[in-house]
Amino acid sequence: MGSTMKNKIHIIEVENNETQSVEKINKKLRENKIIYVKNKFYENEDVLDSIHEKGPAIILNSSGSTGKPRKCFHHLDNLKLSAATSGQWLIEQGFELRNCLILNTLPLNHISGLMPIFRSQTWGCDCINISPNLIKQTRELLLFTIKSKKNKKHLVTSLVPTQLKRLLSQKNGVSWLKIFDLIWVGGASISRETTAKCIREKIKLAPCYGSTETAAMVTSLKPKEFLMGFENVGEILPDTKIRINEQGLIEIKSARIGIEIIDSSKTKNFKNKNGWWQTGDLGEINQINTSLYLNFLGRSDKAFNSGGEIVFPEVIESRLNDFIMKENIPINKFNISKVPNKLWENKIKIVVEFRELTNHKNIENSLNLLKKFSQSWPKHEKPEKWIVKTKIPVQKK
Repeated sequence: MGSTMKNKIHIIEVENNETQSVEKINKKLRENKIIYVKNKFYENEDVLDSIHEKGPAIILNSSGSTGKPRKCFHHLDNLKLSAATSGQWLIEQGFELRNCLILNTLPLNHISGLMPIFRSQTWGCDCINISPNLIKQTRELLLFTIKSKKNKKHLVTSLVPTQLKRLLSQKNGVSWLKIFDLIWVGGASISRETTAKCIREKIKLAPCYGSTETAAMVTSLKPKEFLMGFENVGEILPDTKIRINEQGLIEIKSARIGIEIIDSSKTKNFKNKNGWWQTGDLGEINQINTSLYLNFLGRSDKAFNSGGEIVFPEVIESRLNDFIMKENIPINKFNISKVPNKLWENKIKIVVEFRELTNHKNIENSLNLLKKFSQSWPKHEKPEKWIVKTKIPVQKK
């Protein structure tokens, strides 16, 4: 048995979070196998059939905090450590892990949709998967959840910002959110408006920061701190160290960082020789009282400098999206980019594409609204130009 021995990779294709897929995953892991959980609709890719690593382990596609997606390999121990750490963090806030009920609304080929399986096993509690259909039918969702909760003390879930936004726009959705004791949500993309509404409704959000590479979150804000108005992605969890390097990038040291699979015979550590992994995200660390909190500033690959300040297109994007929704502006999509500027180095231009058949007057009024709205933004974020993209009519031959 030399090191040339390769182990088979078992592929489990998932559409979302189907119970039968969860059973398949559990079964293969009990047999110490290596499984690659992939999205059924993610067709065109070379799927590896074997690898030098040993199971039980799991392979997922990560969105890659810079640029391209990567294949991320985690031994089962990493996932268990992640589950134990978040459990410990809950215990410190008075949660009894056995009395938790986890609702999973996310697909199994995402780390946040996969972790509820391991959390429920590690904490010794139940986990129920909520289908994409059910989460859209808020009345049924609410009734189903109340019935499921029965004698369980604590209700816990994770949501992505788009789900949160959709639920907040419906009365039953708001009622559903209010029955949770904790809702983890990727802190990077929660807009001001969403935050304000959740605080108003006393929804117990826990904005957090993490990645596929770190087997889910490495920081999380306590719901009570969120409701007090803390604006960050929370304290650094006890099994992790975080620092900010000279470029302003977040670096992470933790026992649960996975490895990258390049091809069937080549793997690469995400961490450097000192154990640190450099993400593609910008952040800062602030001390509040005696604890250290991480503030997420955006992704480095899109950020640019304007007048000595850093502009994060995402921040502007979410601010604009909120405004467009609120004012019901007939815009299909918009694109934020930089234009060189002598004085500022770069300024912003925003290209907007209106819905088809929007009349001239309506376009003019909308643009005036947008320009007026952007007047209150910080100087370095004010767009230098707004450009309307027009669809060129196709000539009939």
